[in-house]
Amino acid sequence: MNLEKIIDISMDLNEKTVVWKDDQPPRIKPLARMPDAPCNFTWLDFGSHAGTHIDAPFYLFNDKWTSDQVPFDRFIGRCQVLDLTDVDDMITIKDLKKHKIRQKHLLLMTKNSDDLMKNYNPKHVALSKEAAEYLISEGIVCLGYDYQSFERDGSVELHRLFMEKDILL
Repeated sequence: MNLEKIIDISMDLNEKTVVWKDDQPPRIKPLARMPDAPCNFTWLDFGSHAGTHIDAPFYLFNDKWTSDQVPFDRFIGRCQVLDLTDVDDMITIKDLKKHKIRQKHLLLMTKNSDDLMKNYNPKHVALSKEAAEYLISEGIVCLGYDYQSFERDGSVELHRLFMEKDILL
């Protein structure tokens, strides 16, 4: 793999990172600093859904992969970015079919990318159930999204559809 083509799209993880409306923000506390201490040591305290994160199938299924059990190669591969920035509310099959899905690793770029991420936005662009089923039928193995979730109101219905097929989110 050509390492010059790897693009890190991770969000910064700090005290201002947007989290789910009921979660506490990340806390990053310096505990030791040189030269007064023999090393620099920082305590990190945050939920597993803070900032850029994965949802391994264990999130909803006790008998499936935890984050540390997911084969690393499931995260690596040629990736296709679908530009869905014209969608204002829910991504539909019609929106997806405007693009030929050519890769098994897919990133959905929406207007959420323009969000300044100061607070959780309950009206973020989301994915419809039919669109999720379409992506599954297209054989994707890993789906990335430009917000805390591609569902609203804490729903996990679409997560369940993907995860029961071992599709990483």
